[in-house]
Amino acid sequence: MLNKLAFRNARRSSRDYIVYVLTMTVMAAMMFAFDSMALSPDILTMFREAGVMGAMIGLVSVFIVCILAWLIRYMTRFMLEKRSREFGTYLLLGMNKKQISGLYMKENILMGAIAFLLGIGVGMFFQQILMTIFYRVFGMDYPLHVQLNGWSMLMTSGIYILCYFFALIRNRRLFKKMTIAELMRMEKENEKIRESKSGFARIWFFVAVGFFIVYTILLFGERYSVAGVCCITVCFIAAVYLFYYGFSAILTSYIHKRKSGLYKPGRLFLLRQYTGKLGTMRFTMGTLTLLLMTAILGGSVSMMFARFQNQAIENSVPFDILVHSENPDDAFDEELAAIHDQCRTEDTWSYQIYQDGKQVMNEYLYTHGGTVSKKYRNPDGSLNEKAVEEDGYEYYTYDTYMRISDYNHLREMLGYEPVTLGQDKYAVQIKERMVPFLDDKIKARALDTSLGELTLDEIYTIPFSQNGNNGADYLIIVPDEAAAGMDGYFSELAVSTEGKAPSDLQQTLETIRLKKNGIPTQEEFYEMQERGEIPEEAYWESETMGGFGTDQIVSCASDVLVREGIGMDLKLVMLSLVFPLAYVGLVFLCVALTIMSVQQLSDSSKYRFRYDVLSKLGMNEKEIDRLILKQLAFYYLVPVVIAVILGAATAVYAGHQFVFYTGANGSGMYYFGISLFIFAGVYLIYFGMTYLGFKRNVHYSA
Repeated sequence: MLNKLAFRNARRSSRDYIVYVLTMTVMAAMMFAFDSMALSPDILTMFREAGVMGAMIGLVSVFIVCILAWLIRYMTRFMLEKRSREFGTYLLLGMNKKQISGLYMKENILMGAIAFLLGIGVGMFFQQILMTIFYRVFGMDYPLHVQLNGWSMLMTSGIYILCYFFALIRNRRLFKKMTIAELMRMEKENEKIRESKSGFARIWFFVAVGFFIVYTILLFGERYSVAGVCCITVCFIAAVYLFYYGFSAILTSYIHKRKSGLYKPGRLFLLRQYTGKLGTMRFTMGTLTLLLMTAILGGSVSMMFARFQNQAIENSVPFDILVHSENPDDAFDEELAAIHDQCRTEDTWSYQIYQDGKQVMNEYLYTHGGTVSKKYRNPDGSLNEKAVEEDGYEYYTYDTYMRISDYNHLREMLGYEPVTLGQDKYAVQIKERMVPFLDDKIKARALDTSLGELTLDEIYTIPFSQNGNNGADYLIIVPDEAAAGMDGYFSELAVSTEGKAPSDLQQTLETIRLKKNGIPTQEEFYEMQERGEIPEEAYWESETMGGFGTDQIVSCASDVLVREGIGMDLKLVMLSLVFPLAYVGLVFLCVALTIMSVQQLSDSSKYRFRYDVLSKLGMNEKEIDRLILKQLAFYYLVPVVIAVILGAATAVYAGHQFVFYTGANGSGMYYFGISLFIFAGVYLIYFGMTYLGFKRNVHYSA
């Protein structure tokens, strides 16, 4: 009997809370799609670093469990409140609390199971989309086929069951404490307008707004520490909740003042709905705002890395193959033999990087290069030599130079036209993001060479692999005769291949370099540590370069750079951030919009009577529809507008910092705009569904 009742109630609830069921279906679909991609045997076989994506998706799954458990708990509590009179009646009819609790749990488990099974089906479709996108990023074709991996099914079902377990256990405890009287009163709780001391409460609104202004100033002022960030984050979260506490008081105060504007058509009715909702949902509205803001930020950061991945590869690995040697006279015989054995080459070029024993450019960039100047610059503007000695890995010990003939040959290998130097001139090849840091003084610098003084001719910013290989951030291009009077610093081998080089060539060349430099492999290093031949505090270091440049966030530096090998690893690392961030953003967005939608749709039956009264008082259907639109727009727009305003400041700042530290194209506003566009699309779908459903329910009795 109870099983039949549970099935009937679950079917009715699925119809009444269709948005919630659809959202849980989408959540299950996304979990299955992302989990199956992270644990795909094909991907794990193809990529050395594929485990990174699995680890990242596993990490974000912790947040997904928390937020979905909160959604399920919120919805089950919400449905309990709406059906409290029904459960109170069951108690009056003789059912005990354990039976009612079990009945309610069965209903929710049935709804969850339906959503999960539907989600797996939809997830198979999502899986094909994700896998196709993933393969396209690497320039490969993906043959459409469903992958039913046992581990991904286990992970998806485990997370889903865990969410329901945490949520339903808490509701079971709640049932045990409820009395018949409490159940009968519960449905009316959210209809109360809480008349607090609005004079004092209004202060919190202005305190919160004031803090948001201070937060924005501090954000762009760039004066903070780790402890400061933690403190500001806690205060920010508190300010969001206080904002709604104060905003509710302001609306209540406005009603009490009974000004003439209050009595315009429909205004008093709407304000009473607003204050009733805000009075009982201040905490929920604050939570929804934080969820929406997190979704916007997650989307913005995801867009940053998605757009930057190709640029990062082009900047770091423009050559098909590039090999570094600290020996300036290295002929690269073993490397060339390995390369010719595994692929066909169009051009090979070995060359030297030179030094003149001076550190003028290095010292200038240490003290003026935006990403590191605070670290190495004394208060008086001079170089902090002690800091450089302790931690100055960004630049080589001496300024780095290249012959114009080598530079032009490398330009031609990359598809650029050769350049010429004027009489007694030199040029600078530097990363594009570093150009703004070059002031007039350094540009006017005269080089003292064996040819006499040289002055700056041009600054070039083509992608040139300047994370330690062709200099660190920069190279000074001088006439061949001037370089002849300098000392060889280190050497490089650049290779252009016919077609793509095999990705495993990276490992082959790395092994050759380690042997030539007398460096043990990572496995040999750990074995030597276990035998006590190497101190336990030592760490394995395979690179021999003396400088790595100042790229932050995303940096690619290695003695061996094979575009196909390093490029694929770099893309995989970037996608390991893009997909999880997009995943979290979509989940948070759907959860927030689901709660907003279900709240309004479940109340529509209650509003049906109120709008029917307005209809009898002379308001026509179009006027009622406009009133419904205003009511829903306020409820939907307030948390969204606050989230967008606060999210815009944070996302624009994050985007600005990302561009500053990586040299990525675009701006903070650009990345925020893309994220907001996607956000708006999902938002409009939920709002449209809610508006149409609300109208249908209100006009049902008319």
